[in-house]
Amino acid sequence: MSLGSTIKSLRRANNLTQEDLAEYLGVSSKAVSQWECDRTAPDISLLAPLASVFDVTTDNLLGIDIGSKSKQIDMLYDEAYTIACNGDHKQAIALIEKALMLHPSSYKLMDFYANEIFLYNGIFPEDVRESNQNRALLYIDKILSVCTDASIRNNSLSMACLWYSKLGRVEEAERLAKTLDGAMWTCGELLGRIYRGERQFKVIRDEMLRQFTSAIGELLDDLLTTKDDSGSNIYSDDEILELNQMCIDMLALYFPKGDYLYHAQYVEGAYRRMADIYASRNDAVKTIECLKSAAEFAIHFDNTSPDDTHISPAAKGIVSGELWWNDGHNSSYNLLQKLLNESNTQYNFVRNTNKYNEILTVLRTVAR
Repeated sequence: MSLGSTIKSLRRANNLTQEDLAEYLGVSSKAVSQWECDRTAPDISLLAPLASVFDVTTDNLLGIDIGSKSKQIDMLYDEAYTIACNGDHKQAIALIEKALMLHPSSYKLMDFYANEIFLYNGIFPEDVRESNQNRALLYIDKILSVCTDASIRNNSLSMACLWYSKLGRVEEAERLAKTLDGAMWTCGELLGRIYRGERQFKVIRDEMLRQFTSAIGELLDDLLTTKDDSGSNIYSDDEILELNQMCIDMLALYFPKGDYLYHAQYVEGAYRRMADIYASRNDAVKTIECLKSAAEFAIHFDNTSPDDTHISPAAKGIVSGELWWNDGHNSSYNLLQKLLNESNTQYNFVRNTNKYNEILTVLRTVAR
């Protein structure tokens, strides 16, 4: 159906005369008649008012198949997501840029682009980084101004805070961050109080793991790197050891059946940090112990498949899903490179021991 035919059909469905529609839009009735005969088309600035009069979207007005469009956006998003999971972020960003040329009003694609540029803009030449950044910020602003999808809005709000902080626009970042303050419950917590039966179980289970992971796996990393106002470390090495051991112990309590899956990365990170401290003290026994444990959990993480399912009670039934490689290499590879790097002199005192080389051998079997 042509645009003119659509306007005519919608006008009649809303019991409007050509004169009524013309009056609403501030044009002549002759102009409306010309549109409906497909002799002329309404100015692009009138599409939104037209859609508003008929209570439809501009896509409906233009005859775009919304279902087909959404499927295409989802397919492009999923393809870019898979590419990003495999570590090729430049290709993922290039695909999203092309997708946005086809679907310039897709907030889902805008949000993906802004996330990727925030995290991986450094892989681009310096002369394009600023334009990438400006485009990402423009998308974030557009999402916050217009988008009504709560999930996308919240993600962009968080991303805006991080962007502004990174750019030294601290007051703007603080203002946006404080708009999130005061919420008593998260979406998951609320749904857990609304649903019943299996839906209730699943949403509470997922929310519990999400909050636990955020505290133990992510916020702990931030906590360990905090500085006081003079720029000095807040925690002593002994306190850092204690906090990392706390992380390891709490994850062991959450996954008593050893089904760490995706969360094995947090245990690996804790052991790596502990190994660094013991190495600084020339404690060969504990350095090797921690590196061996780090390797075991790196391998556990790398051997996790998307279909693996948690069996420990608190996470019962949660499927691991796709894993995300930041640079195209797995955790075993990255740990192996850290241990092989001879400029990393902290391990020189154990580098030639049999136990150190056994760790390298085990990592080589999985590293890719």
